Amino acid sequence: MFNSKNYSSMYQQKNDKKGFASSRLVKREEKKLKKQTFYYLFFGILILLLFIFLIVPNLIKLFFAVIDKDSPFVEKDTTPPQVPILSSSPVEATFSASLNLRGFAEPKSKVVFLLDSVKTAEIQVAEDGKFEHELALTDGANELLIFGIDEAGNESLKTKSYMIARDGEAPILEIEEPKDGSVIELKKNRTTTIKGKTESEAKVMINDRLVLADKEGNFSSNYYLTEGKNELKFIVTDKATNKTERTIEVEFKL
Repeated sequence: MFNSKNYSSMYQQKNDKKGFASSRLVKREEKKLKKQTFYYLFFGILILLLFIFLIVPNLIKLFFAVIDKDSPFVEKDTTPPQVPILSSSPVEATFSASLNLRGFAEPKSKVVFLLDSVKTAEIQVAEDGKFEHELALTDGANELLIFGIDEAGNESLKTKSYMIARDGEAPILEIEEPKDGSVIELKKNRTTTIKGKTESEAKVMINDRLVLADKEGNFSSNYYLTEGKNELKFIVTDKATNKTERTIEVEFKL
């Protein structure tokens, strides 16, 4: 006789075994899937970090390296630097063979010196904008021009033209009146006229009196004589500060 109760119990046990085996398989697959997901995320994050911190910076460097090579997309510096400024204007004349020049220009630029339209020097400007140069002069007239060149190669305008005369010779001195050793008589001639010739616009000291020569070098002055012998000392100083000295003696009698 068929026992339905026993059969049902066996079927139930068989189904329980199948369900248990299926549950273990599902858990194993889930565990495997989680592990794969972790690996994917780990390697994905690693690749992303490498891309951000290694690949992207190198690509940026490569990009700018390419466009820096005269690329039409790069804005170039075409603004000329400021015109160099001298701290003080050069002297018009000097006896020295060189002239010390100081001034200000665009920091880290270069200052070019032209003497009679010929480049004689190119010096570097300091970071504070100061520059200094010992300029060698030639005998006679020297025309000086200065301009600047910035780091981009732009040139400034030139400064105004400076004329510097190098003169190492003492000025001439010709005393026309009175003559050395002359005797002047009578009260009406006590105030005598002194005349002479020297360099153009030179300074003439007659004892303690300053007289300026005109553009032709002529000078004159009146001098009050004392009775007896009068010593007249002449000191002529030209624009280059060269000097000539001479002393004459004049006697006055009432």
